[in-house]
Amino acid sequence: MMKDDTLPYEINRYGGALLDSSQISGTAESFSQLLERSLQKIQSEGLQLAWLFLPIQQAYLVPTAVSQGFIYHHADETGIELVLKLQQTAPIPGFATHYIGAGGVVLNEKQELLVIQERYHTRKHFKLPGGALNPGEHIADGVKREVLEETGIHTEFISLNCFRHWHGYRYGKSDIYFICRLKPLSSKIVLDPAEISHAAWMPADTFLQHPDTHAFNRKAVSAALAGEGLKIEEIPGFYSSETHELFF
Repeated sequence: MMKDDTLPYEINRYGGALLDSSQISGTAESFSQLLERSLQKIQSEGLQLAWLFLPIQQAYLVPTAVSQGFIYHHADETGIELVLKLQQTAPIPGFATHYIGAGGVVLNEKQELLVIQERYHTRKHFKLPGGALNPGEHIADGVKREVLEETGIHTEFISLNCFRHWHGYRYGKSDIYFICRLKPLSSKIVLDPAEISHAAWMPADTFLQHPDTHAFNRKAVSAALAGEGLKIEEIPGFYSSETHELFF
């Protein structure tokens, strides 16, 4: 039992109390009493929201939290985040709404474009290599990684040239997909057999004129070849390149 018999918490920028779930132990009944006392204290201090993260090992406590008014906010493989409105007018910041991905226009000195065919795609057309970014990964790093994983080609980031914003994607979320110009640093293709059935260097004109080339890929490649695109720049003293990626 804690010294004041309530859960410790921190206050976030939205006037919400972030309850420390690491201090929770015991039965669901004892947790219910502890949570009730903690909420009374938080509410008496005029805070708007109470946030509670329960790791998967404490999933048995979710019904108890819900019985006291908490609702689901989001979840991942480690646990679930719940939130409770202590003031009815309190706004609840939404969780992530978009997936982010990037594809590469990789053109060599022979004016050949690096293209792939996905192994499990229902439509066997040639497209640009690319895929989803990992959490915390910059666009420039992500597109280079995806191209390398799918084709074995090392690249240098040149510019960001266009993007697509699409609603109604996986699990009802939206998707932003960036198209980047890359310079190849190697030429030997070593494809990923788990995802890619074929990869090749194809003359850019052949790709642009091929009847099976998707209209978006055709337009994206044309835009990348025609314009300089946006370059990565830094603003000294304002943003960290570790946390921010700026294009101008």
